[in-house]
Amino acid sequence: MSLTEDEISRIREVIGTPEKKNVKPQGSGTHHQNTYTYFYVPADFGSDATIADDMGLGAVLRLGGYSDLEEPADAEAGHSAGVLATVQSDVYPAQHISDETSAEAHLNAPGKQTTGENGNVTKRQGILLACDGRVLLRSGEKVYVHAAEQIHIQSDQNMALVTVNGAIDNTSGDKFTVKAKKKISLRSGVASNDNYTTRGVNNSGDKGIEIIADEGNSDVYIEGKSLYLQVNGTSTADITEDNSTIMRADNFEDIWGHNTSIFRGTFLEFYFGAGFSYRAAASLNIATALDINIGLFDVGITAFDISLTGKEINLNETVFGAVSVDAKLAALKNDITTLACETDSIKASTNVLKSETRSIKSTMGNVQADLQNLVFFG
Repeated sequence: MSLTEDEISRIREVIGTPEKKNVKPQGSGTHHQNTYTYFYVPADFGSDATIADDMGLGAVLRLGGYSDLEEPADAEAGHSAGVLATVQSDVYPAQHISDETSAEAHLNAPGKQTTGENGNVTKRQGILLACDGRVLLRSGEKVYVHAAEQIHIQSDQNMALVTVNGAIDNTSGDKFTVKAKKKISLRSGVASNDNYTTRGVNNSGDKGIEIIADEGNSDVYIEGKSLYLQVNGTSTADITEDNSTIMRADNFEDIWGHNTSIFRGTFLEFYFGAGFSYRAAASLNIATALDINIGLFDVGITAFDISLTGKEINLNETVFGAVSVDAKLAALKNDITTLACETDSIKASTNVLKSETRSIKSTMGNVQADLQNLVFFG
């Protein structure tokens, strides 16, 4: 559609003429003496639509104060008359309507007016850009957006923030909050052809949080003054390489359930301080291999001691200097030989004692016979 000379002349007047204040609005966006001006394109209702079919928003650009296009009363009248008219939800963001309330959304659309020290009222001039299609913005270099107050961005569907080669730096002068109705996923090392498949043990679900570093091939580092971990269910740590825990202070564990520890390799413990162990219930300790205990001092208090020992070799001796194992074994062999000899001597003495017992028994039999032959006279 080509413009007439009159329309071109009016556009030039609007662009080149400064605003005239204290002039009553004339109810048309084409009058340059108003405190606002706008360019308006009506909605497309098909090939039969004409310029008179101004009902509905196609696209609008308003400069300055709010226009008659934005006034709720005029909008309702325009709808009923079948002429140019819009409603707030067509041209204003939903958050603006919520912040300013519906009654004042159009009044504060250019910006809230301020009152100075002398009672002078300063009205702000704003920019309104709205359409029923797409807004495309492309820059060959940089794009700057600066607001002295709040910036609010809302999308009724998905939102993507992508940098092809550069980084994204989010810096907040106050708190930084991330909220989601469903899952939050934080992943690094993602390639352009991302084909990562979630592991079967990943039970984050639809509303959980997952942190994945380079598909499990890079490190995760967390540093802080203190850490409180609240787990309302089970907790599992599956570690495929070495695990180290360095505790530079006291350690406390309070286990209310069953505790099971399985060591499939060697086990080594060192205690360099005093220790205390208390068991209020029965316990069973089974060693199916060699069990060696070496103690400098052993002090024990036992109420009952029940033990069954198959073979026991007790070497209670204080050894000073280096004593060879061979010497110890030789001395032990001599002790065993001497013990065998003493056992034989005891056995011989036992046989003699047995013969003497038999002789005493014979003598006691003779004494009994004599007593039976004794007659008492009265």
